Amino acid sequence: MKASWSKRTLNFKRPAGTSRGVMKIRDIWYIFLSEDGKTGVGECAPLTGLSLDDFIQIESKLGEVCVHPKSFIKDLSQLTDFPSIRFGLEMAYLDLMNGGGQTYYQSSLTSYPAEGGQALTGYHSPVNSPKAGRHSPININGLIWMGDQEFMIQQVEQKLEEGWRCIKMKIGALDFDTEINILKSIRSRFSRDEIELRVDANGAFTESTVKEKLNRLMEFDLHSIEQPIKVGQWELLSELCKVSPVPIALDEELIPLVNKTDRIRMLDKVKPQFLVIKPSLLGGFVESEKWIKLAEERNIGWWITSALESNIGLNAIAQWTAKIKPKGFQGLGTGQLFTNNIPSPLNVESGKLWLDDAPIWTDINQFISEWLNPGETMELQTSGSTGEPKIITVQKEWMRNSAKLTGKTFGLKEGNTALLCMPMKYIAGKMMVVRSIELDLVLKVLEPSSYPLKEMDSTIDFAAMVPLQLEKSIDQLDKVKTLIIGGGLVNQNLINKLQSVPTKVYETYGMTETLTHVAIKPLNGPDQSEVLKAIAGIRFETDERDCLVIHAPMVNPDPVVTNDIVDLIDGTSFYWLGRFDNVINSGGVKIIPEVVEKKLASVIPNRRFFVTGLPDETLGEKVVLVMEGEEIGISFEPLEKNEKPREIIYCEKFEVTKSGKIHRINTIKMIKG
Repeated sequence: MKASWSKRTLNFKRPAGTSRGVMKIRDIWYIFLSEDGKTGVGECAPLTGLSLDDFIQIESKLGEVCVHPKSFIKDLSQLTDFPSIRFGLEMAYLDLMNGGGQTYYQSSLTSYPAEGGQALTGYHSPVNSPKAGRHSPININGLIWMGDQEFMIQQVEQKLEEGWRCIKMKIGALDFDTEINILKSIRSRFSRDEIELRVDANGAFTESTVKEKLNRLMEFDLHSIEQPIKVGQWELLSELCKVSPVPIALDEELIPLVNKTDRIRMLDKVKPQFLVIKPSLLGGFVESEKWIKLAEERNIGWWITSALESNIGLNAIAQWTAKIKPKGFQGLGTGQLFTNNIPSPLNVESGKLWLDDAPIWTDINQFISEWLNPGETMELQTSGSTGEPKIITVQKEWMRNSAKLTGKTFGLKEGNTALLCMPMKYIAGKMMVVRSIELDLVLKVLEPSSYPLKEMDSTIDFAAMVPLQLEKSIDQLDKVKTLIIGGGLVNQNLINKLQSVPTKVYETYGMTETLTHVAIKPLNGPDQSEVLKAIAGIRFETDERDCLVIHAPMVNPDPVVTNDIVDLIDGTSFYWLGRFDNVINSGGVKIIPEVVEKKLASVIPNRRFFVTGLPDETLGEKVVLVMEGEEIGISFEPLEKNEKPREIIYCEKFEVTKSGKIHRINTIKMIKG
């Protein structure tokens, strides 16, 4: 087993205010466990001024853990003074044992090799997903962050409009009368049966004012107040829990109590109405379950709350929450606070948290684990467009550069939405995830299919498809603002249809070795062109075969020699003609099938076909037209003499690749029997 760690700084979309201060950034650390080709990831997310972790020592402790991970896994109590690392290591080990892909508790919808896993219940998938399983969602509260009165009221109005049934408001930093007025405005419109109200003081009230403030809060029929006074005042807390008209929930009070004796002593002394369980601050799931057991033995209520983790930590906490099936509203975050969060299968709608159970998420999450891992390289599978399929090793920095080039080329900005609707096996899928992480895009994910936009109910800023997906989505392209097409040529009939759609559609040229596109051409609009033009920093030349050679030092330090025959205009633009390996040598004349096919497209508008060469005793190779479907009359008038097919072969159904391209070799083999 190998272990490593990396640090990530999350940026709040806007300053997040509590009674302890305002946060603009948030440091977290990821810990990785790798074995047998799988990687488990855990999140260490301590909070300044709240966690027990020594921030100065946290990285040296992580280094110690990564030297001897099995020793610490065997005895997590060694990390009592570092509860966030304890939680992260527990997370990573659960993930690894369940096969990776951020699977902390086994799902009943998928199968993993680990034994003894828990069935994942408590989630549901989008109603409009045709393959989705249906599970109960997790009910969560909507959090209202501190700010000026206008900002807080704006948040409240948005939550109410979105259909949230439970609202939790941070109090203790503004003028108390202002906070009272906000609560009054909510309760004047919605009764307790309609909206459950919770408040969180984060220890802001003093001994001299706490009783008065609790009495003033009584009129709003609150569910509870979290941590009204600072930690450690057990005598006062005990008295408050007896007399308070608002039920009291302990939050920060739990964090410093790391042994069972102290926990029991506090609970028996204070006798709170509720506990707030935060796994990342209490030392993980096992420690959290110990608190829950103590609470239930004393008839103390409890709920689970996240603590500003990234989506990786939130995902793990949500899976654990689903496993233990708590009652009522939970305090789980929505993952929408940060500009640079990690893509996640978690979604929130009307105060309900649910999991997108599309199988592709397992591949996405495993890739994310590898991407965040501190290693500098990644292995990629080529598609075979420049030779036999193979595994290549690339620098992550090259992939980051590619993402930045894409962002610059298409004007992508932080917060834009990007659609992933292609498999994660090849570079196109992987790079869409990299772009979302490195450019701070919001990633939308659909299980790869021929009809990727069928289930989309929102507008996407940027998407990538193969020609088959484009063809099947032509009537729904208004859902996408900018679309790039790769993996094959777009036929002229489809290009003609694109002239009436508002989407900006670009055909791209690229491959795994160049980490996707290095050249593009507009397929519609006023700039429509046949010329492929290099994106910034890319240069072209040709070799002795007239095949393209790509110089893209920011994504590959070595020149990439292709098998694509081109008509080079200059160092940054070219016409693509065809594949060198498809060239037909007929009687000493070299014929490029793709050039012939383009000419025939005007006389064979609604039928799939391709041109190939077959053995001929006289010519060596003869030009053959292969047609799908029934026999039809065809005019070869657009063709030169040597380009005209000597034979037409009809085939009922073509063999195609996974991306929808005609598989020429397999189709010919099928025809020959």
